[in-house]
Amino acid sequence: MPPEAESTNRLDRTPPPAPDAVRPLVGPTRAALDLQRSLLQRLLVFACLLTLLLLAAHGWQIRQQALADTPDTAAVIQQLLNQDQPRQADVFNRESIRVDLAVLEPLARRLAFCVQVEDLWSRQIGAACVRPAPPRSGAGVVARWLEALHTPADTSVRPLLRAPGVAVGHIHVRPDWHTEASHWLSSMYLVLVGWAALAMLAAVIVRPVRRALRPADQILAAIGRLEGGDTTVRLPAFELDEFRRIANEFNSLAAQLATTRAAERRLATHLLDVREDERHYLARELHDDMGQHLTSLRADAAYLRQSLAASTAHAPLTSVLDSLCETLARMHESIQNIVHRLRPPRLEAFGLIAGLEQLIADCKRMHSGAPSIQFHHQGLLDTLEPTLIIHLYRIVQEGLTNALRHADASQIEIDLQRNGDRLRLSIRDDGKGDTAGPVLEGLGRLGIRERASALGGTVEWISAPGQGTQLRVELPAGMWGAT
Repeated sequence: MPPEAESTNRLDRTPPPAPDAVRPLVGPTRAALDLQRSLLQRLLVFACLLTLLLLAAHGWQIRQQALADTPDTAAVIQQLLNQDQPRQADVFNRESIRVDLAVLEPLARRLAFCVQVEDLWSRQIGAACVRPAPPRSGAGVVARWLEALHTPADTSVRPLLRAPGVAVGHIHVRPDWHTEASHWLSSMYLVLVGWAALAMLAAVIVRPVRRALRPADQILAAIGRLEGGDTTVRLPAFELDEFRRIANEFNSLAAQLATTRAAERRLATHLLDVREDERHYLARELHDDMGQHLTSLRADAAYLRQSLAASTAHAPLTSVLDSLCETLARMHESIQNIVHRLRPPRLEAFGLIAGLEQLIADCKRMHSGAPSIQFHHQGLLDTLEPTLIIHLYRIVQEGLTNALRHADASQIEIDLQRNGDRLRLSIRDDGKGDTAGPVLEGLGRLGIRERASALGGTVEWISAPGQGTQLRVELPAGMWGAT
């Protein structure tokens, strides 16, 4: 049996890594970064922080300005209330105190404040909040926050005087936080305008970024095609300079890879052709040289056997000659089988289909208890280029021998089809399938993979315990000049 008929485990979809492969030096796996989403998120976070900072700063500025204006406002209020005191009560009666806060209404045109008037015994005799306009809706919440920050020191206290300078009470003036809160809410309109401007800015930024990153999808698609074996893929010249440099390097790499693979295929094809030439040479030498010698030895042994047959004195020698004739006959038959496997006569004389049918018949004859083998074919297969025919024949020979020796199957199905410029081969059995797990490839499977790779095709083994094994091979037919 030729060495390339050896085969081992059947479950393998990808070729094993090269023994000298170097593991890439990479760090821990990180989640992929979406640049567009990252830019939007960062822009949104920055805008939110900036908005909160501006609103807080504006609120603090409003509060500080209101507190700074309170002493001046309190002085004006004191002057108006002091001037109104002679009209309200007796000059020397410090217990009967009245105030008319209506005199402060003219101040509402420009000022906002809250005033509380107490007598000398801290009894409230009047209180009011003067504001230019009613507070805005929702100002109460902000006002409560501002009031929570208010301290007694923030209230301006002035004496309430009657002529001739007699103190009859106290005037407490503080900012009207509802009005200040309304002013703060008014600034929210500016924030909305800012958010609108930010949205426009995001659109202006993201759209060019999205347009600039669009070539990334093309680059990834090209890398996927190159990984799948398409070395003809090329990238266009992109608008962005960085992507253009990547495209140039990718195109250069793809061209070098195509040249390298083409050279490897030419070398592999040449080695396979040399192997077939060696097979033909060995078959010819075995047939012409050793075959003639065996034929001569069989003739000499037959002549001696016939010459000594009439003499009883040479009976022991006669039995030896009989054994010798049988041994020579078996040797001659074995050599004929080896010659037929090295150089299938029907393949060269009648084409691929006849050669495969003869191969199946020989397998049934040589393997006792061989399973049922069914052969289906479709398309113009005998018109393929002779080099492709012999390699396709060897692949079927390897796969069939592998199934007969290792599958323990009761049925084997061979399906060979040609669809345009593609050849598809399937060898399926109903045997025990993969039971031992992945192991190193034997010479038989390596031979199948080498031939398919040299022809520009793909190989796939599908197997599972108790469900049999299937070998799938796909090869190009047009590149070999098929008619």
